[in-house]
Amino acid sequence: MPKETTQRGTGPSTTAEIWEPTPEGGMLHRAERVAVVADLHLGYEWARGAAGDCVPPHSLAEAVARLEKLLDRAPIATLIVAGDLVESHRPCRRTEADLRRLADWLELRGVRMVLLRGNHDRTRPEAPDCLVVDGWTIAHGHRPIEGDRTISGHFHPVLRVEGISAPCFLIGPDRIILPAFSANAAGCDVRTAAIPRDWLQAGLRCLASTGDDLLDFGPLAGLRTGRR
Repeated sequence: MPKETTQRGTGPSTTAEIWEPTPEGGMLHRAERVAVVADLHLGYEWARGAAGDCVPPHSLAEAVARLEKLLDRAPIATLIVAGDLVESHRPCRRTEADLRRLADWLELRGVRMVLLRGNHDRTRPEAPDCLVVDGWTIAHGHRPIEGDRTISGHFHPVLRVEGISAPCFLIGPDRIILPAFSANAAGCDVRTAAIPRDWLQAGLRCLASTGDDLLDFGPLAGLRTGRR
């Protein structure tokens, strides 16, 4: 059985009633004082460095800057990271130092971080697989999720149009798929890439982020066939 925890809530609700997508790439539940993000991939530069590449430090500073904008939008008490907090599962003292700095920064803001285990978080057995908030099951998404309403990451959805690529949410009545919170994550183009078949039956809409705003590109099924 997967490890699961529960966040106290008022009962199942619809997407429009409770979950608010933000241009930073997170979802807010204002009533529960919860924010959800996925795929931070901290330590990307250190993992690339271990492979022989020269990449300047940047992932922690970028994550904190984006989180600051997200957490300024509402009084948030809990930040849920829906998997892949780190880039590599291999031990790395510099990544661990970045995680301590992130935890200290969140603590100063009075925010508790809850990590859900993703496929890059294999060495963190203390992390649960999923968490239920107000009737919605939040998990990484690399494995099937049990739940009538789900929020997940893992796929890094992006919308590519005329040479421009933008991270995007896929949002439906019972399912939310988050964009990667890290700019380093490779994107899955929702218009052209192979996607799970059930996405097209879930009533998902594509909301692309400009960084400052969200643009609704309509149903995913319409984008896949060239219609909006």
